[in-house]
Amino acid sequence: MKFLALRFSKRIVNEAIPYKHLLLADESIQAINKYIHRCDLYLVTDNELTIGVCAIQEIDASTIEIKNLAIIKGYRNCGVGSWCIQKVKEIYPTKIVLVGTGDASKNALRFYKKNGFKPHCLRKDFFLENYDHPIIENGLQLIDQIVLKYQSAK
Repeated sequence: MKFLALRFSKRIVNEAIPYKHLLLADESIQAINKYIHRCDLYLVTDNELTIGVCAIQEIDASTIEIKNLAIIKGYRNCGVGSWCIQKVKEIYPTKIVLVGTGDASKNALRFYKKNGFKPHCLRKDFFLENYDHPIIENGLQLIDQIVLKYQSAK
């Protein structure tokens, strides 16, 4: 796919929260609202069309966490997600970057590992405690959240 003009730009505070896009990577508005108001939200656009979002929360002075990274269907599996990860690394060059994904989320785990992330820790029972219904992925119920970590060699 040929992109016209990819941009990764910080959402203006007063702009509406793009729940439609955030829901591509999270199960409910209730779950999103637990973190979104503490995040910097970046919009991913191609020639003015919003094709994705990336929500980043500062954990402490040296660490950020990608809480949500979502790309619309027509733009998946063609490098946009990896491009977004590269943008995060450029914007936060000295930060440790964490990201959490489901224990049965094989594609997400492969994606983050391909982009330099390594397993860091496990948040036991994360999906049982944070969602009011079972979340099924790849035919399995998500229970634990696997946290991956990227740290620049700089």
